[in-house]
Amino acid sequence: HENSPVISLERKGDWVARTPKGQVTAPRVIMAVNGHLNSFGYMQGQLMHVFTYASMTRVLSEDEIARLGGRRIWGLTPADPMGTTVRRISGTGGDRIVIRNRFTFDPKMEVDARRIARVARDHDRAFAARFPQLNGVEMEHRWGGRLCLSRNGVQVIGELDVGLYSACCQNGLGTAKGTLAGGLAADLSLGITSPALERALAADSPSRLPPSPIAQIGANMHIRLAEMRAGKEL
Repeated sequence: HENSPVISLERKGDWVARTPKGQVTAPRVIMAVNGHLNSFGYMQGQLMHVFTYASMTRVLSEDEIARLGGRRIWGLTPADPMGTTVRRISGTGGDRIVIRNRFTFDPKMEVDARRIARVARDHDRAFAARFPQLNGVEMEHRWGGRLCLSRNGVQVIGELDVGLYSACCQNGLGTAKGTLAGGLAADLSLGITSPALERALAADSPSRLPPSPIAQIGANMHIRLAEMRAGKEL
């Protein structure tokens, strides 16, 4: 049921998850919502919400593909973690290049069009520096996406309430840690144990953050300094 947001979750014997057009009732629920765990009232003041941003070119013409050369599908990650990730994709939707860089700390979990526009200028500079042979290729799509981090690098895997389980806080490694957390939460809900689950349950809770204004200013200053140190990697 894509595009069916859960707008409330209450325990009335079983758990009742309400959406704008209906509801689902279940004795056990796994919350795999990453940073939106805060939106349901859990781990307040303990999760960091960071946005990262990407831009995708329009479809490259055959002439531009010839000028670019090389393989039609590849990806490069930067030596510096704050640097620019570059991907070339091909197939459905045509040949395109994706640029990803810049991070911002946003406790409200929302960014506006002005932020996307400011980041877009950095993406355009990064693209031009790497692909001078593609001068004039415009970006067709730009977006930001959320990461959820904890100060001490732990996930939130466990039982939050009777029959309510968490598989959240992926710390920027969604494919690996999100899959791990989901499997462990499912095992926990079924009473299946393992050394990995025991380690997860024994982990500390996410460290508390400073008050919101201090956390936001401090985190964004730290990010900007790290981006400056990245130099040409950005």
